[in-house]
Amino acid sequence: MGFIQEKSDATLETQALDVPNEKVEVVDLVDEKYKQVSTSDSSFSSSASVTSTAIDVEGYVSNLEWTDKEESKVVFIIDTRLMPFVLLMTFVLNMDRTNISNAISDNLPANLGFGITGVNTATLLYSIVFTVITLITSSIAKRISPHRWIPILMCAWAIVTWAHALLQNYSGFLVVRFFIALTEAGFIPSSLIYLTGWYKTNELATRLSWFWGIQAFASAFSGLISFGIFNMSGIGGLYGWKWLFIIDGIITHIIGFIAIFYVPAGPFYTSGLLRGKKGWFTERQRQIAVTRIIRDDLSKVDQKAKVTWHDVKISVLDTKLWTHLLITFTSMMPHTPVATYLPTLIRNYGFSVTISNLLTVPAAIINLIISIAVGRSADKRGNYAFHALFGVIWSLAGFLALEFLPGNAGRWNFYAAALFVASSPVWHGMHIAWMSSNLAPLGKRTIALGAVIGAANICGVPGSQIYQASDAPRFFRGNWINFGVMLTAGVLLLTQHARYVLTNKLRQKKWNSFSDADKQEYLKNTKDEGSNRLDYRFRI
Repeated sequence: MGFIQEKSDATLETQALDVPNEKVEVVDLVDEKYKQVSTSDSSFSSSASVTSTAIDVEGYVSNLEWTDKEESKVVFIIDTRLMPFVLLMTFVLNMDRTNISNAISDNLPANLGFGITGVNTATLLYSIVFTVITLITSSIAKRISPHRWIPILMCAWAIVTWAHALLQNYSGFLVVRFFIALTEAGFIPSSLIYLTGWYKTNELATRLSWFWGIQAFASAFSGLISFGIFNMSGIGGLYGWKWLFIIDGIITHIIGFIAIFYVPAGPFYTSGLLRGKKGWFTERQRQIAVTRIIRDDLSKVDQKAKVTWHDVKISVLDTKLWTHLLITFTSMMPHTPVATYLPTLIRNYGFSVTISNLLTVPAAIINLIISIAVGRSADKRGNYAFHALFGVIWSLAGFLALEFLPGNAGRWNFYAAALFVASSPVWHGMHIAWMSSNLAPLGKRTIALGAVIGAANICGVPGSQIYQASDAPRFFRGNWINFGVMLTAGVLLLTQHARYVLTNKLRQKKWNSFSDADKQEYLKNTKDEGSNRLDYRFRI
């Protein structure tokens, strides 16, 4: 993602963009504070020496040079010190988000006096509230700082998780689902904003694949521990599913409390009570950690910049952003009924409640391994849309298997088909990395990171209605709907890919037709911003 560079009287940071069949030098804008210029270099490496003007960021050194080995060491430290804890926090989040499906399989609805329609209504409520909060939480995270906001959210939803143990009726159930959505919704957008301050653009797809892959693993772990926790039913006069929420809430509160002291503000500020007096980096490594991020994307100079109404306006008018949101909406919608009812589906095939929850574990493990492999490949080779299509085709094949299995196929064949659908690789994180790399300026990207999480959850509104009681237990009609929606996601992916490729070619053609004077005039006077600029090239 970024801008082509042209010669000028000043110089700014440059970065390289690898796209199919071309490599262009690029530069990003920071609230129009900086002029677009160029260096005479035709390529970029991590050791490139570049000068800068008006960049005042602690740890940033304009003429800093480093080797690939030094940068790899810095990334290794981030991967081993920061990323595991971020994954632990998202693991806890998704364990708390998916334990509802395990609780449903343990007769939570019957115990509280409602049925599948009540479950769908609660899922719809959760999705709406979650989506609304994701749209505003990014601005809050920017003001407070993600490293403070994330622990606050964790401690808040831990309390609400415990509150499930106090439920006595359906009205109470709707209330706690409202508040669990209210407190959980801000975590993922805040985490995405936080991670973009640590990792370069071409490093994010792999890390976000881990981020979403570990969520699937959390679902499996929730199913695994529920196998034992449900046997606690009757202890203290509580149902087994109530003990599940109590234990999950305690775990969340412990991790949230640790996060207060462990999560650092940024690459330059890693010293602390649990991180050591000297922090994670040497002085030189701190400079590399900061400088490499700014050179990769100049819009990250002011990470604390407030989101403005102008940012909202240009985001709403960006049709490419809307396409990414539609991709997210359609690709994630089929996962809602599958995730909600997987243990119940397996139980309907003739397995006990505890065995049904245990049998959800392999799907998450398969999902995690394949999702990481696909994300790593996308970071290395580009062509994000084609990598995402692998997951689309996987899901389509799974829904067809559920649809056409004969009624006498046997419970293990039905389980295999359900396992195949549920283990479909998650490319949501990879898609977000692709979207984020193609949005500028920073304010638009910040809004988009909240909006894309909102899209991934508002799809739960129609998604919660796909599997209906009248269609149980095979859900033939529901699986055809899932098939059609996922097919639509595949078409949108190809459309977005083609649009980026065509736009890059047209912009390059027009740019090459300019004289040097015309180019300088454009760089000096254009009112185009960020990814709408003629000298901006999209990551493919």
